[in-house]
Amino acid sequence: MGFPHCRLAATDSCGNRLLRRALLVRLELKGTPVAPGVGVGPCFVVVETTQEKVPRRDVSEDQVEVALEHFEQARVHTMDKLREIQEVTSRELGEGDAAIYGAQIAVLQDPSALDAIRQMVRQELVAPESAIQAVVDKFEALFESLEGGEIKNWAADLRDPWYAVIRELNLEEEELLAVGEGRMVLVAPELTPGLVARHRNHPLAGILTARGGRFSHGAVLARAFGIPTVIGLEAVHAKARNGEPCVVYGDDGRVFLGAEARLREEADAYARDRAAIQASLNAAAGRPCEMTCGRTIQVLANIESLRDLEMFEPSHTDGVGLFRTEFAYMERPVFPGEKEQTELYRNVLEHFPDKPVVFRTLDIGGDKQLRYFQTPVESNPVLGWRGLRVSLEWKDLFLIQLKALVNARQQGDVRVMLPMVTTVEEVKEVKNMLDTLRADAKDSVRRVPLGIMLEVPAAAMALEDLAAEVEFVSVGTNDLTQYLFAVDRDNALVSKLYQPFHPAHLRVLRIVARTCDLLGKNLSVCGEMAGQLAGALYLVGAGYRSLSMAPPFIPEVKAVLRLASFHELSRLAKEARSCSTAGEAHKLLEEAAATYWRQVVRDAGTSRETSGAAP
Repeated sequence: MGFPHCRLAATDSCGNRLLRRALLVRLELKGTPVAPGVGVGPCFVVVETTQEKVPRRDVSEDQVEVALEHFEQARVHTMDKLREIQEVTSRELGEGDAAIYGAQIAVLQDPSALDAIRQMVRQELVAPESAIQAVVDKFEALFESLEGGEIKNWAADLRDPWYAVIRELNLEEEELLAVGEGRMVLVAPELTPGLVARHRNHPLAGILTARGGRFSHGAVLARAFGIPTVIGLEAVHAKARNGEPCVVYGDDGRVFLGAEARLREEADAYARDRAAIQASLNAAAGRPCEMTCGRTIQVLANIESLRDLEMFEPSHTDGVGLFRTEFAYMERPVFPGEKEQTELYRNVLEHFPDKPVVFRTLDIGGDKQLRYFQTPVESNPVLGWRGLRVSLEWKDLFLIQLKALVNARQQGDVRVMLPMVTTVEEVKEVKNMLDTLRADAKDSVRRVPLGIMLEVPAAAMALEDLAAEVEFVSVGTNDLTQYLFAVDRDNALVSKLYQPFHPAHLRVLRIVARTCDLLGKNLSVCGEMAGQLAGALYLVGAGYRSLSMAPPFIPEVKAVLRLASFHELSRLAKEARSCSTAGEAHKLLEEAAATYWRQVVRDAGTSRETSGAAP
């Protein structure tokens, strides 16, 4: 949970504090904070093989046979997964599409590669994953030396299954560490959605990465799951040691590797202070979000899976404004079938009786990839094949999801939202698919409400035409900002231009709100801006009556909005839009949020505010 406007004062001088810390920590690092909170736990270093080559890691002579046994287990497990994927793909898409997985199984059975890997482990005393990397590099170099683009593409077909074996080896180590040490701090080269999704089953105290964007999908997930996260830590995956104690301050980006007991105890005390205020907010979170003027704001949750329901009480929300269905795909070794998806969607609906649940259809592409679904290499994936564009190309898979959503509607209030919509033709194509499904089933029941996620500026400009085709609109402020400013939010070189509080973005949001109001169209915001206090104040002032956010932010947003009136926030929003720079507008909104937050803290019965700078 983030408390962005609060401070805990240090009690000793700067010099004494630095000297004391030097004696209590092996290495102190400073990075970019992307998800607030404090975490304490042992480090676990993960090599994301799709992003980074595996560094050489040695094994002792007496560990060789154990290492080779682990290698064989990981190889067999990977082949079992590939056979499962091959079987399902063949059944649902045909043998032609499934053939690639048979080829990958054959790669893992290649005697020359197996002999080379085993020989390296035995003779050079290197870990199996390091030996795999060396063998893969050798074959890639061979393919690169050959002429012909198709031949060079074979290198990827060879690399992917071996990298899957490396992931199995890493996961096995991780499970052993998690069992032995409890909550751990994940250390990796880059913050990606796949990294967060694959490791969320383990108790995470924090995440540290060398690369990543503050507004990337990986960062969004880390905040949604309440995992303290720091990026921009140069070569942290090389500096951190597996198993060493670590303290992560996600509020200001400080990290202590090899932290002694005293530093860990300070961090635990800091976390308890935060928890005291959080408990007070949670106690009131179930009440409606009614402003002082009597206006009620609908507050919904953004969730990814059933496990998210363990993070909060569903009764604290007015429903689900965004269920990211792609994570049901990312967490599985194969495409989930119609029956499996139907069961998942019904289970979600059971937790929200008589409340709307908006399911966003599969949204992959860009930095969100499926390990078992090979997408083409693109020079600019942010502007490429992603979201609805993928679904309309792979209609067989899309139909399976649409069928599952239609099947689940008997369990509750199902609403379907389409991501990355650009044109009216795309929406009409989906409507035709849904109508065909209903006709085939001879279904006379009212069709599932359909909506769009407004992320592309062209969609905002054509909103009247798009709105005529759907029942609701939800603004995805993250990607809308990205496309409005022509900024790849994962690119650190231009990240400073990613400005959600820029007056241009604020004005577009106001135009969208006014247009939907005139058309009588249901409107909400499901981007990160809705979960930030400054952002929530602006959005409500701009006319939005429905906000959807990560569950950890619901109690504090509700608490702040209950102290405000629409007249106050309307005036504040108008002033923010009149600013000429993002800095001016953001400062104005942050100062207003800080004023309301201080009142929340006073009402919570405590004068000790807890965030920002850690002790």
